[in-house]
Amino acid sequence: MKSKINEFRFGIKMNAARNFMFACLASFIFLASCTNTKLVADNEKMMRGDWTITDVSVDGINENQVDITVFDQAKTQCFQGSTWHLVQNNATGNYTLNGGSNCPSETTKIKWFLTETNGQFYFNFKKIYEGERPKNVVDGYKMRVASNTGSSIVLQQELSFEGKPLSVFYTFTKN
Repeated sequence: MKSKINEFRFGIKMNAARNFMFACLASFIFLASCTNTKLVADNEKMMRGDWTITDVSVDGINENQVDITVFDQAKTQCFQGSTWHLVQNNATGNYTLNGGSNCPSETTKIKWFLTETNGQFYFNFKKIYEGERPKNVVDGYKMRVASNTGSSIVLQQELSFEGKPLSVFYTFTKN
């Protein structure tokens, strides 16, 4: 009988230890997810406001020899000098291309948000056309946040040209 009681006590201790380990693991996962969410929110806060793209550069190809269209809209050089208005609290905004030199002059509404994967932040946006609901738009664009100081942002867009990878870098300066 004594061995049955000891066996019962040992089982209770093992269950308590297992429950404690499970609670610690669940707490760690919860805290880690909250931390990432807070980091995303903090970075989104730094990105809100009015911005101008002061530089667009292409890495991986000689852009003088090739016309690269980005965001299914215009050539890379058309985004130089474009202005971007990003509202954080409802994740909406727009950007305006200035036109000239075979570039369109237009304003495009967007819905934007940041995501985080393995400690790296990504700026995502989708174009919203008249009469469309953002939740119904499934296509969009994703750029890696190479740097974000609050007064300047560098976004990196990965593209492919003739099967070769290239990167387009957009440098934003806060207005």
